[in-house]
Order: sequence, then structure tokens, then C-alpha cells
Amino acid sequence: MSVPRGGRDRAANREPATAVYARRVRPGREAEYEGLAREMVEDSKRFAGHLAAAILHEEGSSTYTLLYSFVDRPSLQAWLDSPERRGLMGQAERLSEEHVRVPPVTGLESWFTLPNRATIKPPPRWKMWLVSLLAIYPLVVVFQATIVPTIRPWPLLVRSAVLPLTLLTLMTFVVMPVVTRFVQPWLSRGI
Repeated sequence: MSVPRGGRDRAANREPATAVYARRVRPGREAEYEGLAREMVEDSKRFAGHLAAAILHEEGSSTYTLLYSFVDRPSLQAWLDSPERRGLMGQAERLSEEHVRVPPVTGLESWFTLPNRATIKPPPRWKMWLVSLLAIYPLVVVFQATIVPTIRPWPLLVRSAVLPLTLLTLMTFVVMPVVTRFVQPWLSRGI
């Protein structure tokens, strides 16, 4: 059964939405831009549906990354289109050489970090491994106890497809967003 396109669009609008922007600031204008960036982050917090906002910057780099996360696309879009943000963006344009929206990430790479961004340092691999193991193990146990006995008579290739499809879907859209939010202080300690 297929879901009508409008149904998929409505479902996507109810999912959390994040926008990431990278801006290269003109030399000597960094302090001024940092003040504007802090103001943008603070202003975004006053909008309905706000989840998180952050300024990411590596010492010595002229690139600043701003991240905005909201409960859904309409809430994010309300902030992005707001007169408050447009006014601050006009000021920021005069201080920068380049401004780009970073394409959103999904799936496994979004569990811990944004790829190919020097401004975001991922947690140590052993921490990511441990969090993934602790998140997936209970799912595998529940799957083995409840679903495997039911699908035992199914053909091997079909049975074999059910486990990864179920686990990857649950891990990507349900478990890891919650788990990484819960363990984020520990993951980022010492980075």
C-alpha cells in the first residue's frame, strides 16, 4: 500500500527539522560576527517549537557554523523566514565572504556528528561503539523473543530482511535520537 504524496509531506512536516549554515567571516570581523551569531541563537529560542541552537567554531578558523533545530519543518521555516532573522542576516552579510546552507544528514551519520565539517569534532569511536551497542542490544533481544518465533516458517531471504529493516528503522528514527540526546554530555566530554 502506498501513501499518497500529500500524506508523506504531512508526515515529514511533523518530524524534527534542522538547518545548518556555514559562514566564512571577513578577517578582523570575527568578534562582531560572534555577537550577531549569539543574538541569532538567542532570538531563535523565542520561536515556537525551538529544540536547540548552537554556534560551532574551530579556533583559528574564519568559518562559523550555526545550527537550528525545531520540532517540525513549519516551526523551523517560521524562524528562517522571520523578520528578526532577516534583519540579523543583513548585518551578517556585511561581515562575511560566503554563506551556505549545509545539506541535511539522515541515517547513521546523523547519530553522532555532521559529516565533513571540521568545526564539529565527533566523539571517540569507542564511545560511539558503546552507545550503539547499548542501544541495539535490547532491540535484538526483543526481536529474537517476539518476532523471530512468528516468522520462523518464512523463507530465509525474507526472514533475513526483516531484522535489518526493523532494527535500522527503529535505530534511525526512534532510538538513537533519544539515546544520543540523553548521553550527549558524556559523548562530548573531553572533546
